[in-house]
Amino acid sequence: MKWMHGILVAGIFCVGPALAAQGDPAAGKRKTVTCNACHGVSGFKSMPRLGGQSAAYVVEAMRAYKAGQRSHNTMRDVAGALSERDFADLGAHYAAFPRAQSTTEVVPPSGAERCAACHGTQGDQPVSPEIALIAGQNAAYIEQTLREYRAGSRVHPVMQEQSRDLDDAQIAELAAYFASRAALSVK
Repeated sequence: MKWMHGILVAGIFCVGPALAAQGDPAAGKRKTVTCNACHGVSGFKSMPRLGGQSAAYVVEAMRAYKAGQRSHNTMRDVAGALSERDFADLGAHYAAFPRAQSTTEVVPPSGAERCAACHGTQGDQPVSPEIALIAGQNAAYIEQTLREYRAGSRVHPVMQEQSRDLDDAQIAELAAYFASRAALSVK
Protein backbone atom coordinates (compact mmCIF):
# COMPACT_ATOMS: atom_id res chain seq x y z
CA MET A 1 0.00 0.00 0.00
CA LYS A 2 2.87 2.40 0.79
CA TRP A 3 4.32 1.88 -2.67
CA MET A 4 1.03 3.04 -4.21
CA HIS A 5 1.13 6.20 -2.11
CA GLY A 6 4.71 6.80 -3.30
CA ILE A 7 3.68 6.44 -6.92
CA LEU A 8 0.74 8.80 -6.41
CA VAL A 9 2.91 11.46 -4.75
CA ALA A 10 5.57 11.14 -7.47
CA GLY A 11 2.88 11.49 -10.13
CA ILE A 12 1.47 14.63 -8.57
CA PHE A 13 4.88 16.27 -8.34
CA CYS A 14 5.77 15.33 -11.92
CA VAL A 15 2.49 15.78 -13.78
CA GLY A 16 1.00 18.70 -11.83
CA PRO A 17 3.73 21.26 -12.60
CA ALA A 18 4.03 20.12 -16.22
CA LEU A 19 0.32 20.49 -16.87
CA ALA A 20 0.08 23.77 -14.99
CA ALA A 21 3.01 25.15 -16.99
CA GLN A 22 1.06 24.58 -20.21
CA GLY A 23 -1.82 26.86 -19.24
CA ASP A 24 -2.78 29.96 -21.20
CA PRO A 25 -3.11 33.03 -18.91
CA ALA A 26 -5.33 34.89 -21.41
CA ALA A 27 -7.69 31.92 -21.67
CA GLY A 28 -7.60 31.61 -17.88
CA LYS A 29 -8.60 35.24 -17.47
CA ARG A 30 -11.63 34.69 -19.71
CA LYS A 31 -12.64 31.74 -17.52
CA THR A 32 -12.61 33.70 -14.23
CA VAL A 33 -16.10 35.19 -14.52
CA THR A 34 -17.49 32.68 -12.02
CA CYS A 35 -14.35 32.89 -9.83
CA ASN A 36 -14.50 36.69 -9.58
CA ALA A 37 -17.96 36.62 -7.99
CA CYS A 38 -16.23 35.55 -4.75
CA HIS A 39 -12.45 35.70 -5.17
CA GLY A 40 -12.49 39.11 -6.84
CA VAL A 41 -14.22 40.83 -3.92
CA SER A 42 -11.81 42.21 -1.33
CA GLY A 43 -14.41 42.31 1.45
CA PHE A 44 -14.81 38.52 1.68
CA LYS A 45 -12.48 37.74 4.57
CA SER A 46 -12.89 33.96 4.49
CA MET A 47 -12.29 33.79 0.72
CA PRO A 48 -8.73 32.93 -0.35
CA ARG A 49 -6.68 35.34 -2.39
CA LEU A 50 -5.46 33.70 -5.58
CA GLY A 51 -3.38 36.33 -7.38
CA GLY A 52 0.27 35.26 -7.13
CA GLN A 53 -0.30 31.59 -6.30
CA SER A 54 1.72 29.21 -8.47
CA ALA A 55 -0.06 27.60 -11.40
CA ALA A 56 0.73 24.14 -10.00
CA TYR A 57 -0.88 25.02 -6.66
CA VAL A 58 -4.07 26.27 -8.34
CA VAL A 59 -4.28 23.10 -10.45
CA GLU A 60 -3.76 20.84 -7.42
CA ALA A 61 -6.32 22.80 -5.36
CA MET A 62 -8.92 22.48 -8.12
CA ARG A 63 -8.23 18.76 -8.42
CA ALA A 64 -8.68 18.39 -4.65
CA TYR A 65 -12.06 20.15 -4.78
CA LYS A 66 -13.16 18.01 -7.71
CA ALA A 67 -12.12 14.84 -5.88
CA GLY A 68 -13.89 15.89 -2.67
CA GLN A 69 -10.65 16.21 -0.67
CA ARG A 70 -11.60 19.78 0.18
CA SER A 71 -15.04 20.27 1.66
CA HIS A 72 -16.58 23.29 -0.02
CA ASN A 73 -19.75 22.54 -1.96
CA THR A 74 -19.56 25.52 -4.31
CA MET A 75 -15.92 24.88 -5.19
CA ARG A 76 -16.59 21.16 -5.64
CA ASP A 77 -19.35 21.99 -8.12
CA VAL A 78 -17.26 24.62 -9.93
CA ALA A 79 -14.24 22.32 -10.18
CA GLY A 80 -16.47 19.43 -11.24
CA ALA A 81 -17.63 21.40 -14.26
CA LEU A 82 -14.08 22.24 -15.39
CA SER A 83 -11.54 20.26 -17.37
CA GLU A 84 -7.81 19.77 -16.74
CA ARG A 85 -7.23 22.34 -19.51
CA ASP A 86 -9.44 24.83 -17.61
CA PHE A 87 -7.46 24.16 -14.42
CA ALA A 88 -4.18 24.78 -16.25
CA ASP A 89 -5.47 28.02 -17.83
CA LEU A 90 -6.80 29.32 -14.50
CA GLY A 91 -3.52 28.41 -12.82
CA ALA A 92 -1.53 30.27 -15.46
CA HIS A 93 -3.78 33.32 -15.07
CA TYR A 94 -3.46 33.54 -11.27
CA ALA A 95 0.27 32.82 -11.38
CA ALA A 96 0.75 35.80 -13.71
CA PHE A 97 -0.19 38.26 -10.92
CA PRO A 98 2.87 39.95 -9.43
CA ARG A 99 3.74 39.08 -5.85
CA ALA A 100 4.22 41.89 -3.36
CA GLN A 101 7.29 41.79 -1.13
CA SER A 102 7.21 42.27 2.64
CA THR A 103 9.32 45.25 3.62
CA THR A 104 9.13 45.04 7.39
CA GLU A 105 10.62 42.43 9.67
CA VAL A 106 8.22 40.85 12.11
CA VAL A 107 9.14 38.18 14.62
CA PRO A 108 7.20 35.02 13.79
CA PRO A 109 5.02 33.63 16.58
CA SER A 110 6.00 30.44 18.31
CA GLY A 111 4.74 27.55 16.27
CA ALA A 112 5.52 29.22 12.94
CA GLU A 113 8.53 26.95 12.46
CA ARG A 114 6.15 24.08 11.67
CA CYS A 115 4.85 26.16 8.75
CA ALA A 116 8.27 27.39 7.61
CA ALA A 117 9.50 23.94 6.61
CA CYS A 118 7.11 23.90 3.64
CA HIS A 119 5.82 27.47 3.21
CA GLY A 120 8.98 29.44 4.12
CA THR A 121 9.64 31.56 7.21
CA GLN A 122 7.31 34.34 6.07
CA GLY A 123 4.98 32.09 4.07
CA ASP A 124 6.28 33.47 0.78
CA GLN A 125 8.74 30.76 -0.26
CA PRO A 126 7.02 27.39 -0.67
CA VAL A 127 9.49 24.54 -1.17
CA SER A 128 7.44 23.16 -4.08
CA PRO A 129 5.05 24.75 -6.60
CA GLU A 130 2.17 22.60 -5.32
CA ILE A 131 2.43 24.13 -1.85
CA ALA A 132 0.37 27.23 -1.10
CA LEU A 133 1.84 30.67 -0.81
CA ILE A 134 0.31 31.83 2.49
CA ALA A 135 1.92 35.26 2.90
CA GLY A 136 -0.76 37.90 2.43
CA GLN A 137 -3.59 35.38 2.58
CA ASN A 138 -6.74 36.45 4.45
CA ALA A 139 -6.36 35.65 8.16
CA ALA A 140 -9.94 34.36 8.38
CA TYR A 141 -9.26 31.98 5.49
CA ILE A 142 -6.04 30.70 7.10
CA GLU A 143 -7.88 30.14 10.39
CA GLN A 144 -10.73 28.32 8.66
CA THR A 145 -8.31 26.14 6.69
CA LEU A 146 -6.21 25.17 9.72
CA ARG A 147 -9.36 24.28 11.67
CA GLU A 148 -10.59 22.12 8.77
CA TYR A 149 -7.25 20.29 8.65
CA ARG A 150 -7.29 19.85 12.43
CA ALA A 151 -10.83 18.45 12.31
CA GLY A 152 -10.04 16.18 9.36
CA SER A 153 -12.70 17.71 7.10
CA ARG A 154 -9.97 18.91 4.75
CA VAL A 155 -7.68 16.10 3.71
CA HIS A 156 -3.91 16.48 3.48
CA PRO A 157 -1.75 14.17 5.60
CA VAL A 158 1.03 16.68 6.26
CA MET A 159 -1.30 19.57 7.09
CA GLN A 160 -3.50 17.38 9.28
CA GLU A 161 -0.42 16.30 11.26
CA GLN A 162 0.88 19.88 11.56
CA SER A 163 -2.43 21.32 12.74
CA ARG A 164 -3.55 18.46 15.00
CA ASP A 165 -2.28 19.94 18.27
CA LEU A 166 -2.86 23.64 17.53
CA ASP A 167 -5.42 25.33 19.74
CA ASP A 168 -7.66 28.14 18.49
CA ALA A 169 -5.42 30.87 19.95
CA GLN A 170 -2.34 29.46 18.19
CA ILE A 171 -4.27 29.19 14.93
CA ALA A 172 -5.38 32.82 15.22
CA GLU A 173 -1.82 33.95 15.99
CA LEU A 174 -0.36 32.07 13.01
CA ALA A 175 -3.11 33.34 10.72
CA ALA A 176 -2.55 36.96 11.77
CA TYR A 177 1.20 36.65 11.25
CA PHE A 178 1.03 35.13 7.77
CA ALA A 179 -1.76 37.51 6.71
CA SER A 180 0.48 40.44 7.69
CA ARG A 181 3.21 39.32 5.26
CA ALA A 182 2.91 40.66 1.71
CA ALA A 183 2.64 38.47 -1.38
CA LEU A 184 -0.86 37.60 -2.61
CA SER A 185 -3.32 39.94 -4.27
CA VAL A 186 -7.12 39.94 -4.06
CA LYS A 187 -7.86 38.10 -7.29
